[in-house]
Amino acid sequence: MASQTADLFAEDTPPPTPRPPAGPRPASEDPPTQTAGRPASKQLWYAAVFPQLADPQLAEGHGAAMMRRLCLHAHQFTSFVSIEPPNALLLEIRGSLQLFGPAERLHADIDACWRRLELPVQSATAPSTLAALWLARGTALGGTPPHIEHLGTLPGQLARLPIACTAWDIAKLQTLRAMGVTRIGELLRLPRAGVARRLGAAALRDLDMALARQFAPRRAFVPRERFRAHCNLETEIENVVYLEKALEPLIARCAQFLRKRQAGVQALRLKLEHRTAPATCVRLGLASITSERCRLMDVLTQKLSTLELAAPVRGMELISGSLQPLPAGSLDVFAGLARAGTGGGRASAPQLVERLRARLGEHAVYGVVSIPEHRPEAAWRRVHELSLTAAGRGAMTDPKITDHAMPRPVWLLDAPQPLADGLVLEEGPERIESGWWDGKGVARDYYVAREACAGHSHGARLWVFQERQSKRWYLHGMFA
Repeated sequence: MASQTADLFAEDTPPPTPRPPAGPRPASEDPPTQTAGRPASKQLWYAAVFPQLADPQLAEGHGAAMMRRLCLHAHQFTSFVSIEPPNALLLEIRGSLQLFGPAERLHADIDACWRRLELPVQSATAPSTLAALWLARGTALGGTPPHIEHLGTLPGQLARLPIACTAWDIAKLQTLRAMGVTRIGELLRLPRAGVARRLGAAALRDLDMALARQFAPRRAFVPRERFRAHCNLETEIENVVYLEKALEPLIARCAQFLRKRQAGVQALRLKLEHRTAPATCVRLGLASITSERCRLMDVLTQKLSTLELAAPVRGMELISGSLQPLPAGSLDVFAGLARAGTGGGRASAPQLVERLRARLGEHAVYGVVSIPEHRPEAAWRRVHELSLTAAGRGAMTDPKITDHAMPRPVWLLDAPQPLADGLVLEEGPERIESGWWDGKGVARDYYVAREACAGHSHGARLWVFQERQSKRWYLHGMFA
């Protein structure tokens, strides 16, 4: 009967040596259990719960983006910050006590940081991750935050919390309420075998982690890296050509920075500092992710060739966009010879796009994607990203992937133009009736036609349609 009445404070398997007599034990004699890979008695966790970030009316992704920004603020107090979705942070602060003082003061300083950001918060400190999180959830807004440093007092503090602080699914909470269990202390007094049978092994694992008896690994938040370098010039530069030479060391450092991290970037920002005029910002966009020094320098050179300096430059700062993993691809031992012999290569298309954008503007060169729409003029839209792979080009020209019985031209006019007689119809009709729901309805019969030249049908190949109501003919596109 003793095994049936044992509560969750007992271990699953008795140790091989006899237990010491029951009684209170100093905190220094706590068992050397571990969480997050280190002894639990040497850890101290601060948990912060932000109720307003759990609002379901928040825009999709806004809460997650806000949590990442809060992690950057939390890094001023500790190097280990972990996100507990959807609205909580966990900070390991034991290693920060020597720098920031006693744990109570550090706890108050972190709370003050959230107040400066005007964010309501519920916080707590405990020797385990889940204990700190549950205690924070059980704290009313504006109440005194719990602060526990010793494992010996942890079970008694957790026992008073309602079971809703665990954030378990509704089915588990309803099962516990049906059993008359409303607080964690009542749950801890139940037999382990019965709890595992009714709630599953995951519930027991959570309880053991809250009591610092089991590993509780956490994923640390790692901020996105960026390259940032500043350079003060010995003499002011008034010529763009000299400015390009001065930028070469910065670009080389950026490429080395990316190469060490096996990452690339798709955007750069150059800030030119002047003595009397405001700083000049130059934004660079790349067609694909890269870490090559030559490509970065080439885009920068093309952009600077169209720049007029408002004043002599006395300093420069180069800032990269967020680092992204380089696309995997096999290397060809003869790729360099092929580029040298033919003047082109695998990187020629991205470089051409980057040069055109640098000279003409970021929005002057764009891609086109199709939209599921029957009206030809509304069946596409412009996008900044370009598909430069062979697979992407094949998908646009493969006749097997289109459901049109008739061919469609690539060149569409901005607006259909009226046509006179003198056409020879070759294919058609293809009837398109659509758009009645948005007030831009069309009812057309499309044909592939040719211009009749001196009685012969050897003219240009056209895509025309006849409007069904007015019976008028219009030109809408041309074939190559």
